[in-house]
Amino acid sequence: MLEVRVHPDDRGRVIGRGGRTAKALRTLVSALADGARVRVDVADD
Repeated sequence: MLEVRVHPDDRGRVIGRGGRTAKALRTLVSALADGARVRVDVADD
């Protein structure tokens, strides 16, 4: 599991419009995981 911690004011920016940025991040991490199951969470501090 990868947890991305962001300031609450920046959470929307990290997730992106329609979740596009978060989806791209998940795709990138999945490609690097080489077939392993991956979970990406965006947490605000």
